[in-house]
Amino acid sequence: MYFRSLIPALLLLLSTASAVYSQDARLSYNLVPGKHYILDIDIQQTTSSESMNSEDISMYSRMKLEFLVDSAAPSGLIHMTVRYHDLLLSMLAPGMGLDINSGTGQNPILSNLIDTLANQRFRVSMRESGELHSVEGLHEIFTSMAAFPAGDTNRLKVIHSTINEAYGPDAFESLFNLLITIYPNVQPIKNWTRDFTYYLNSKPVQMANRFFHTRTSEELVTIQGMGMLNSLEPFTDNIALGEVQSTVSGSQTYDFQVERNSGWLEKCLSRQRVKVETTIVKSTRLPEGLKIPSYTETLFDVKGYIQ
Repeated sequence: MYFRSLIPALLLLLSTASAVYSQDARLSYNLVPGKHYILDIDIQQTTSSESMNSEDISMYSRMKLEFLVDSAAPSGLIHMTVRYHDLLLSMLAPGMGLDINSGTGQNPILSNLIDTLANQRFRVSMRESGELHSVEGLHEIFTSMAAFPAGDTNRLKVIHSTINEAYGPDAFESLFNLLITIYPNVQPIKNWTRDFTYYLNSKPVQMANRFFHTRTSEELVTIQGMGMLNSLEPFTDNIALGEVQSTVSGSQTYDFQVERNSGWLEKCLSRQRVKVETTIVKSTRLPEGLKIPSYTETLFDVKGYIQ
């Protein structure tokens, strides 16, 4: 009878402990100066279009982003030195005559620019919520890379533009906002939003993310989310087809597992689906008003660890 009477009390105690455990989980970063926080990122992207004679464009990007924490200020700002390493970039676009792969060593310009980037450092400051405060030095790195001595200046321009879209200042800021700026400014809270500018093919679009704190264990916090992308107004461009206007819409899903004590990401799988609708404004080859949709699907597979 004594053991039987203890069972309800034990169940109540465990339930209370579990509730306290969940409440105690603070959704923010607690990073230690002197430690290295690393994100190992794989990005696979495929773009298809409904235009005549179009071919799929595929892109694969691999990188490690290493954040060395220099200091954590009383103001709540975390100051870090950042570098890219273990970079691999490949893009295949047969219709554009583009086939580049930094892993083959067959393109000296590409290999040299990738190596140059991997040997550089830049500085980042963020808030405890992960909100990006400042980036210093990355723009200068890419400006110097554009002046790389190369006999084929047109090829250099294409390769530099491709690397810039994958790793440049806008790409870094977008990736940072997707994978690091994930915590709320108000505690405690179960769901919250994060809005920011996201760069899609170098074009700024508005992105709104909604996150949900779904589970807390002894070691991990699970956060899931959904994002929506939209261009606030059409983009106007002059391309080979003539003058065009484009609009962007899309969605993104997130599944984060973060280390409970530090708040650093341990694992994330995120899928983005985007539709770009291009309208012919003026062309000698195609009728005005013709709409050409294209679809891009991007998979982000991310693992994080601390050294």
